[in-house]
Amino acid sequence: MEGKKQNSSLTIESQFTVNVGNPILKGLYPSTPCLFQNHEIKSLLLMPSINNIVFEDDEQGIQDEEFTEDNYAKVYGDQYISKIDELREAITASSTGRNAFNVFSLEAGLGKSFQTLKIIDANLNDWHHSLSFLIVKRFKSDIERSEKYLASHNHPLHTKVLGITADNWGEWKFKQDELKDIQVLIISHQRYINLCLDDELRQAFMENREVLIIDEKINFPIYTFSKKNYDEVRSYLHTSIQPEYDKVCNKLNKELLKQEVEKNKNKVVRCEPKIHPATLENFKKTIEVNIEKEIETKTRNKLKHFMAGLDQWYNTKCVYNGGNISTYNRKHRLWGLQNNIILDASAGIDATYQLGKFNLIGQERIVDHNKSQFTIINFNSSKSHLHHNHNKFYPEICEKIKANHKPKDKTLIICHKDNHKTILEQLFKADITKIGIGDDYDSEDFAINWFGNLIGKNEYSNFNQSWIIGTPNIPYEQYLVHYMMYKQSDLGKKPTEIVHGRFLNDEFKAVQIGYIASEIYQSVKRIQRNVMPEGEFFIINSDQKEIVSTVLSQIKGADNVRIIEMDFKQEKKGEKRGDNVDRFVDYVYGLPKGKYQKKDVSQAVGITTNFNRILTHAKVKALLPTETGLGMINIHNKYIEKLTDPIVQHDE
Repeated sequence: MEGKKQNSSLTIESQFTVNVGNPILKGLYPSTPCLFQNHEIKSLLLMPSINNIVFEDDEQGIQDEEFTEDNYAKVYGDQYISKIDELREAITASSTGRNAFNVFSLEAGLGKSFQTLKIIDANLNDWHHSLSFLIVKRFKSDIERSEKYLASHNHPLHTKVLGITADNWGEWKFKQDELKDIQVLIISHQRYINLCLDDELRQAFMENREVLIIDEKINFPIYTFSKKNYDEVRSYLHTSIQPEYDKVCNKLNKELLKQEVEKNKNKVVRCEPKIHPATLENFKKTIEVNIEKEIETKTRNKLKHFMAGLDQWYNTKCVYNGGNISTYNRKHRLWGLQNNIILDASAGIDATYQLGKFNLIGQERIVDHNKSQFTIINFNSSKSHLHHNHNKFYPEICEKIKANHKPKDKTLIICHKDNHKTILEQLFKADITKIGIGDDYDSEDFAINWFGNLIGKNEYSNFNQSWIIGTPNIPYEQYLVHYMMYKQSDLGKKPTEIVHGRFLNDEFKAVQIGYIASEIYQSVKRIQRNVMPEGEFFIINSDQKEIVSTVLSQIKGADNVRIIEMDFKQEKKGEKRGDNVDRFVDYVYGLPKGKYQKKDVSQAVGITTNFNRILTHAKVKALLPTETGLGMINIHNKYIEKLTDPIVQHDE
């Protein structure tokens, strides 16, 4: 075959460029170029790989099985091959610039990660166009398997491919100047996040490197302060430093109290707690010694996370909702090389990719699901609604699971982690006792797992039935933190109101809908990861207009859809009437500055007995002008003095 040398950005419509220098023809990158017709390149994709490792799918890493053929290329032909070529072009023949990213969002399960390694493998064989890569993987196991796949390029006297993990970083942190000579570095999501905070070390990983590939979206940490969090951390500390801890948290606790008194608990509001810098610095010096002395790793990590949060709560604009104050570290942001690629199957519905310099490619859906059945159970599956109806909901749903499970079926149940024990108990009552739970799955016909623990799981790829029991909501304020992270700005003057569980602002709402739909989509794609899916998918959700429709829009051929109802009558949450203490707090909060006779206040609130007992309640004491109080009222012998005027609430 002959063909003159040409640019690697060749558009592949009727011909493909391949590397004839590679005896196995694994890659698609041209070294000594030659042209093949579509049917010929198709046969190349179906050939065996020299390496005994295969990516079963894009999220779940490489499995230790022999890669024998590319079934997607075999069944879907040019449609699939053109997408892989698009990925090759993005990796080897593009230049995004350091601050922009191409996001390759081919659907889950089609081998984006595996094909990426094949492309890199071929590129390393090309002496004329060889590139240097930084690959970012979610798990340590994925780092190790990727390194193993490319290990044939290493030589006794020269390392070309290196996976950095906690196991070998102790050695390489003293040889940072040698990293620039390694052609392919593979690191974890967490190390990428850590490098955001260390400019010098980050430069060592970037030097002499052209292409960054991030496998799956990076989840930067969100720092949340709450009363529960405060109490938990306090319990870890020695009594000798608890007073200093209370002092440094005082402004945050006051902010929580203020928001509760102002009836903002069900709202999303901006807040900016402040503290004297010396108070914070003195406590940090004290606590650092105690953290290093902590033996328990889990406790030490929680203390470190809390301390990282302290810096942010007092120095960054925060968002309050439901007893949480949340924010992020502004240094936690995506950084890149000359060419940057993110592999994310749900990018097309994740609205955070609309907020920055992202270019979405490879979005077309290929795998046909027209032989699958989608059943939408019209029921509000939020945590609170499930809890309110748990006595009737869980027995009925578990009976439905049993009734729909046929002898040869394998059924995956996905839920909120907090609810999995309740489901397990009801399944036992329905005589379903052999169930794999979380990471402890061992070939059972039933499995339970939860949102947040599914990426990296390939045990369920051959299951034919799944039940999504729950809506993967996160606290409202965290959607806005995600917005700020990817927008790289604060909220501005945009309204933060919520109506019927959704933000009114279109951008905030898009982030919220996109997050929930992405989680459900990834959950749905855990099973029937094959070329012709024939699965039964049960999704319990009452928002067909936005959530369900968005999920199904990502699944080609999802036409066999039916909607059913639960049999029991749902209970509606009644309005909770405040007790005497709450009514007193609400009343005095609305009073202007002045002095008010106790008897007049008690009559106005409707309290006829034990009025003085109410005045000694912790909620009332929190309004007093003490170090930990809000300074709103003072209580005298015969009257109550209001020290502040009520805050007039304006639309944000």
